[in-house]
Amino acid sequence: ASGPGHGEAETRECIYYNANWELEKTNQSGVERCEGEKDKRLHCYASWRNNSGSIELVKKGCRLDDFNCYD
Repeated sequence: ASGPGHGEAETRECIYYNANWELEKTNQSGVERCEGEKDKRLHCYASWRNNSGSIELVKKGCRLDDFNCYD
């Protein structure tokens, strides 16, 4: 499979969610279109919080390639 052509930005879509949407004045949920530089990979991420035993979804969305995501 061939990747994006030379000079094209890669795009992908991630499910978007923000538990603090009212505070941050964003949408609560939806689909986020991610765009990044051609030499960086795009990822969808989800962050969770452990709230006294119950797992709570905090945010979902796009994340540009980040070396902190790898072992």
